[in-house]
Amino acid sequence: MSLPSTSRLLAGLRLIRMPLILVVLYLALYPVMAALSQRQGFGSPDGTGLSYLAVSVALLTLRMALLVVVPAVLTYRVVAYAVTHILRRVDSTTPPDGAGSNVREAGEAHRVGPERAQTS
Repeated sequence: MSLPSTSRLLAGLRLIRMPLILVVLYLALYPVMAALSQRQGFGSPDGTGLSYLAVSVALLTLRMALLVVVPAVLTYRVVAYAVTHILRRVDSTTPPDGAGSNVREAGEAHRVGPERAQTS
């Protein structure tokens, strides 16, 4: 069994790099939010602090990115790959332009010839 090529490994890592970074950030900020929520949550007599609001906005943004943006980008990539794959397969089954046009012209000339002979 041989090792995978470095370029293929890097290409695979590039596909999952951003979602992985977002998940790690979310998992790192979630305990921070829980700790700030115990100390400065909505039930706190001091009210909500700036750090609590900043972390909650960051978590909300990360959550929306993970729930909306990442699946949308992955869906786009899958559909684009499928369409490209289908078009390449269709492209490989069609004959080249030069060969296809000669066959059509010869066929049309053959069909048109007898009609002209009958009308003359």
